[in-house]
Amino acid sequence: MSIFSINDNSSYGSILSQSKVNKESKENSKINFANVFLKQNVTKLNEIQSKNTQNIAFNEVLSNKNNVYTDTPNYNISSEFKNSIYTLKYKQADLSTNTAYGYSVDKDGYMGSDFNKAAGLPEDFKIHKSTLDEIKKAAENDPYVADMKQYFGISEYYTNIDMAETIKQYFNLFSNALSQSFPSDKNSFTEADINSMPKGYSVSGIKAADYNDPNNRMNITGLKDFSKVSILNVYKTSEQVKEAESLFVQSGVYIEGISSHSFGLSLEEIKNVSKGEDWQFNPDMSVYPQNDDGSYSKEALFMSFLKSQGGQPVESLKTTLNPKVESYNKAMAKESFNGNDVSLDDIMTGKVDFASLLKGYAQDGWLDASIYAMEKGVKWQNTSIGYGGAWFDREFNQAKANGWKASNESINSYVNNIMDRLDKLMSETRV
Repeated sequence: MSIFSINDNSSYGSILSQSKVNKESKENSKINFANVFLKQNVTKLNEIQSKNTQNIAFNEVLSNKNNVYTDTPNYNISSEFKNSIYTLKYKQADLSTNTAYGYSVDKDGYMGSDFNKAAGLPEDFKIHKSTLDEIKKAAENDPYVADMKQYFGISEYYTNIDMAETIKQYFNLFSNALSQSFPSDKNSFTEADINSMPKGYSVSGIKAADYNDPNNRMNITGLKDFSKVSILNVYKTSEQVKEAESLFVQSGVYIEGISSHSFGLSLEEIKNVSKGEDWQFNPDMSVYPQNDDGSYSKEALFMSFLKSQGGQPVESLKTTLNPKVESYNKAMAKESFNGNDVSLDDIMTGKVDFASLLKGYAQDGWLDASIYAMEKGVKWQNTSIGYGGAWFDREFNQAKANGWKASNESINSYVNNIMDRLDKLMSETRV
């Protein structure tokens, strides 16, 4: 579950000309073939790249006589396609003076020290330019963004993405989570290390749209600011994760910050970092190889973290939208309103009397299903419905039709149960 996403699920239609469809189909065919070619020749291409010269790389690709596609009638490798292969693999990494997103790129395609400094990364931490390209791709191909681009007839939703700030905010949160288990100077992680990590974390301090504040820029960008985010709770067991999710739903999804996030810090997720749909953030992990002893680098873990968060940009004054999109979002922001989420911090510090608030929600009927389940002894299943599926819905709806209503005694019992469980979970997991 990602802690940030574009929440507007609106969609828009538009009519594309047949010529545009044909062109895109042709280009997609080229790109798909190029991807297959590169994957099947990755070892050879890496050998070429290590020679660190344009001419050698170019000549090696062109003279690759062992490629099975060379003699395939439908895929004769034209000079145009050979140039495309070269561009995909080498254009970004051929000179030490290359730049990308306003920062230097070294001969191997990794971002320079100026980028690391701006992003607050350790000096020896390596971020490959292809990762930043993938962030941009994922941002531009998000389904909602893609619909908006089609609706407005524009090629780019973002006119600029602040890559340094995006990496900085994510890396700080990643480091915060990692520090709950390991010293900050640990840079190599065995499978045993990864398996020992907590099952999830809860966080506080996320800044997002606030429609009560008309000057909040995030009302327009739809992005979030993680610069002040910190870890609230560490869920070491699967049972604690399940209890956190249960409390979140059973309290009417009003507790902001209790939900568990794995942050991709599990062996299963790390091994599948680059898997996903074409529009999703799928970094090239060949540039973050495992160590000789089979352990994983901190960079590899960070990629898994980014994957778990969708690789979306963060709020920054340097991240800007297409003017058409910005105008539309400004108009929509004026018609929007905030929900009633309550910060977990405010609950635990007593700033908000959540028991009284929850009791009010229950008296208004918002928690009837949960209270009915408690009365009937129906156990929480931790599913999207929570109490056993359609059969429970039928029974509950029939009871309501027959006049069932939560009594004050049941409401008090339910609220006390929620608060007792919340106190217990916080005492076990609070950082």
